Amino acid sequence: MQISNGVKKNDKKELNHKVLFYTGISRAFRTTSIANLYEISQVFPVVLLSDKLDSETEKILTDEELFPKLEDIIPVERASELQKTNLFVKNLYAHKLAKHIIQKYKPTIVILPGDFCLFDIYLMRFAKKNNAINVVLNADLRFWKAEEMSLRTDLTHAYFKFPSFIPFSLRLFLARARKYCGYLFYNFFLPLSVGQAPFWGKSSRILYTIAGLRADFRVVFSKEDYNLSLEEGIHEEKIILLEHPLKRENTKMFFQKTYLLNLQNKTKNKTKTFTLLYPGEPYGFKRDNHSLIKEKEMRKKRMEIIDLIANTLAGWKIFIKPHPSTLHAEELKSVFEAISPFVTFTNPTEPIDKYVEMSDVVAGLPPVSSALFTASLQCPEKPVLSLDLPPQEILGDCYKNSELVQYVDNKESFVKILELIRDNKYHKERNLKSEGFSGTAEVIEYLLKNKKMW
Repeated sequence: MQISNGVKKNDKKELNHKVLFYTGISRAFRTTSIANLYEISQVFPVVLLSDKLDSETEKILTDEELFPKLEDIIPVERASELQKTNLFVKNLYAHKLAKHIIQKYKPTIVILPGDFCLFDIYLMRFAKKNNAINVVLNADLRFWKAEEMSLRTDLTHAYFKFPSFIPFSLRLFLARARKYCGYLFYNFFLPLSVGQAPFWGKSSRILYTIAGLRADFRVVFSKEDYNLSLEEGIHEEKIILLEHPLKRENTKMFFQKTYLLNLQNKTKNKTKTFTLLYPGEPYGFKRDNHSLIKEKEMRKKRMEIIDLIANTLAGWKIFIKPHPSTLHAEELKSVFEAISPFVTFTNPTEPIDKYVEMSDVVAGLPPVSSALFTASLQCPEKPVLSLDLPPQEILGDCYKNSELVQYVDNKESFVKILELIRDNKYHKERNLKSEGFSGTAEVIEYLLKNKKMW
């Protein structure tokens, strides 16, 4: 199977531009943004800053036919995720590394997964001094509103960070005050400690605010994300809508050739399978009154859902795919596999794209998972369900208006859908209309051509 480059090479002057591409979270790079890197490397010299990746992805990146202009791969441990080090050490590491990388490679364009973390902000600051264009390319699809994520974070801290004898309203106030103190420390004191000016702006990972984009541009993969960005204060001229790699023939073929070809051959004539995405959080918060759904109640609710699936889809293989951040996986494995011999609780570190490919149905429990949207593009013919069964949680209804993911908010509807699937009567509308730019290199060419306008 051959993959065409999909982008015509431009004149020699334009090819002299260099792109610095940061992977960010490895699982999001594997499922989405590696295809953007693939497109860029057909046209522009590119240097990759790489978090720790899975061995399969590392091997793919060494293929010079797939990545002909990938000049260098620099291992980078994301400063915000360094283990067993204090924040001052992380800050110093991020500052020194970002400065060194920009001075050494002198990129024309820097592409990052976000503009909130220390390393991201330092990288953009030094790049800007070299007159580079900073672009945020979010590999994770976003349907949630920033204010809802901020509320969920506040509630988590209010319930778990302060003694229960303190009145809840005071705990919530303290949680929010603590968050703003963290913002000041992170954005002002830390940069000053290494001789840098404070990180001005409202955009913050700690506050979960998007307004006031730090980068020059933000690339999004969905109209929903585009509209959310507008609502949260990012100027329209700063937002670029790029068609998702899994919607484009060229990049979809890239995924099929690299990750999925061998798996497709192995999964023919298989038993019917159902994959349920299991969130990392063992608790939740009710959407109507923001009260805590305790771990015991939450686990009981999830067990009931899995029991319902096993009973309705008799004889189907059921995979429970936990989020990589899931704790006590071995304990959960014994609990859920006791429900039915057809249930398998998988390893949290395994890549989700393989389970999407091998399954007949994919469903997700709240809070929201961007993997559902990715699954609906990877396999648009398959049922992809977002389950928001009572008690409805904060961030449980993010797919309520989605055209690609079916939102289910009650048990009766869920049973009917399962029965239709079981009886081969389920019908899914396939709506993969084209939106925005058709390729990543095309976006870069557009930014370079119009650089004087920004």
